[in-house]
Amino acid sequence: MPSSAVGNGSSSKVLGRSELRTRVLRNGPDGPASELWLRAPLPEHAGLVAGLWAGDVDTLESRHRLIPDGEFWLMFNLGPAQRVVDLERTGPGAVYHAAMVSGLHDRAVTYESIERHPRVVTVRLLPRGACALFGGLSLLELANRVFDLDDVLGRAAGAERLRQRLLETANLGAGLDLVENWLVDRLRVGPRVHPLTWAALDSLQKSHGTVRVEAIARNLGVSARYLNALFQRQVGLPAKSLGRVLRFQRALDLLDLPGPADFARVALECGYYDQSHLNRDFRALIGLTPGEYVARVFRAPGWREISG
Repeated sequence: MPSSAVGNGSSSKVLGRSELRTRVLRNGPDGPASELWLRAPLPEHAGLVAGLWAGDVDTLESRHRLIPDGEFWLMFNLGPAQRVVDLERTGPGAVYHAAMVSGLHDRAVTYESIERHPRVVTVRLLPRGACALFGGLSLLELANRVFDLDDVLGRAAGAERLRQRLLETANLGAGLDLVENWLVDRLRVGPRVHPLTWAALDSLQKSHGTVRVEAIARNLGVSARYLNALFQRQVGLPAKSLGRVLRFQRALDLLDLPGPADFARVALECGYYDQSHLNRDFRALIGLTPGEYVARVFRAPGWREISG
């Protein structure tokens, strides 16, 4: 997993050609050797894939908190096993050795490496891309959960064969190439979301989650109950829950802007009733106050993460 070691003292460069979409950040001499590769999606994957990333850090342990973001993660594990625990750490956590998929979440989960030197290649799928890749599977079954990827796709999809090939690649950039090529046919031939689901997603995204589900359903000429059932099957979370996540993401975007954080202004601009409502959402979704988030977040273009 990426580590907070990728940050202070890090360097970055943008590579050429297919790598024009790729940025590489490597840690400086003051911390453990680490690298983080961030890749924008292919043009034909716009609206299906948010991006890809790969990370490698030579440290005894690594911990990464997944921030609810309206994305599915397909993670190919190329190093030691990963333990996935919920924010409250109510149990020991499930351990994953190979490839895994994380559905849409409306609460944070944490990935922990079990042994030294974690190394992963990951796809950030958007709901429309997940609908295509998983062949019409009800995405509600993946919500707020993590599964072995082979258990979801089936062995015929070749996820484990792909992971074995990834283990032999010369670097993480070549690994991103392999995964991207594997995605192309699967996303092209997979099923598409229902037009009503697409329209509801579009409304939620354009409003950053502030439009009410009842208003969306009324504009589409269906009942809120019908729309929500369709939405959960093809997206995963209820429309209201995804709206909450998108509003929260808008707050993070505003807090990422240069200058001192003005939490009251962020709450107002994102449609929260007041700052205390903003604070409650931060606590519920990532277990931190807005101030704690600002102090702990690591940012790069197209990337944010919280260690621990």
